[in-house]
Amino acid sequence: MSKIGILIASSNNNQKLGLKLKELAQEQNCEVELINLVDLRLPLYSTVEEEEKGRPEAVLDLASSILELKAFIIVAPEYNGVMPPVLNNAMAWTSRATKDWRDAFNEKIVGLATHSGGGGQKGLQAMRIQFQHLGANILARELLTTYEKPLNEDSAISMINQLDKLSRI
Repeated sequence: MSKIGILIASSNNNQKLGLKLKELAQEQNCEVELINLVDLRLPLYSTVEEEEKGRPEAVLDLASSILELKAFIIVAPEYNGVMPPVLNNAMAWTSRATKDWRDAFNEKIVGLATHSGGGGQKGLQAMRIQFQHLGANILARELLTTYEKPLNEDSAISMINQLDKLSRI
């Protein structure tokens, strides 16, 4: 049995999507660690913030959790054609809380998902660019839901099964 991390960058519809993905993963006998980045309430990253106050305990805990996982689903809404600030901020802090800035995601397997009222494809593309830059292996399959287009559970299960299989290699 593998363990899949679900990183959620929302407290609304994307959180609901993340919870549904957790349920589906558990039905596939995968252990799941759900992390809602909004709940961490991380300060805005800047070198000044880090120099003056250091790395928050929540950042160190997040980095430790991510380092232990081999597979993830990133669930985030599209904000103004890119990913939400809470996700980018969490990745900035995480890259500073490990020995090498790529450690947290380098060679990890990542699936991308979004619920969007405004398309979502640009947000998925922005996430793909960032996580590839961090060294992750991004699955070709993406999950995109809207108010008119609910989650295709077969596609979600396929993504989960791919993450499970590839994280065991």
